Amino acid sequence: MTFFIRANRISRHNMRMLTENARILTVMLIVFLFIVQNFSSVLLFSKAVNIPVTPYAFVFLVNDYICQFIIMAGAVMLFSNAPFEDEGYIYMLPRAGRISWAVGQMLYIVKLSLLYIGFLMITTVLPFIGHLQLDTEWGKIWGTLAKTDAGSQYGVGFSISEFMVGKYMPVNALLLSLLLEWACILWLGLLIYFGNKVTNKPLGTMAGIFFTLLDICIANDWMDFAYKGSPVSLAQLETYSGYALKWGIDLNYGIHFFAIGIVLLLVMCLISNNENRMKRYIYLLEKIIRRPEWKRTQR
Repeated sequence: MTFFIRANRISRHNMRMLTENARILTVMLIVFLFIVQNFSSVLLFSKAVNIPVTPYAFVFLVNDYICQFIIMAGAVMLFSNAPFEDEGYIYMLPRAGRISWAVGQMLYIVKLSLLYIGFLMITTVLPFIGHLQLDTEWGKIWGTLAKTDAGSQYGVGFSISEFMVGKYMPVNALLLSLLLEWACILWLGLLIYFGNKVTNKPLGTMAGIFFTLLDICIANDWMDFAYKGSPVSLAQLETYSGYALKWGIDLNYGIHFFAIGIVLLLVMCLISNNENRMKRYIYLLEKIIRRPEWKRTQR
């Protein structure tokens, strides 16, 4: 019990430091302004036809690859200071212990990813306050924008998929989108932590940037074969249709990808905090890589 109390205190300490971090507040502000600007045209259309909007904007936001890129770039910036070892690290580590410290950092990544998802969800609703309709159906606004060219006439700058409106019930689509988006952000956060911790360099942050850009490449038909290893692409329900199907990718694949990947990354992050064990694994890996090929014995 003491172990978990210490770990939770470490995560809470990191959460309290968020308000003092100008980088994180700046990222939140940029993402907020980007989302509000994108939905301003939808609000304009809604007011023009005098029909309120249902609160499912989040679904279409995360299924547009440009919007998804901005969101995930913001996520990479949130975790870019991993492994979160500030000036208090040398004093807190001996008191907490390595395992409690590591688990505390993992809890912090989970909490920050949930906070970011909650922030995104709230931001997609705020522009429509006063012109919002609570309904279990998509509503006329999203249906019209998905099935007609009304969006281009009013300057809607992101895609509103007819596939989403036709295949999914809005509540199901919203819950699935929230779950996949959170899993992707958590996956990226753990990857960044592990890479930065092991190398003591921003290699993890570079890996996060790579996976964020990979989705752009796939969306532009440069590397569609990379769907199976692109977490940002697999976080979009829109992926599970069209080109991805020929690679055998469906929703079950995406769920298994994130579930297995997150568990493996959690284990790797915990191991990375045991420096002696990590050095041993790195030594064995280098020994395997550098091992000379066996020479054939001559008769």
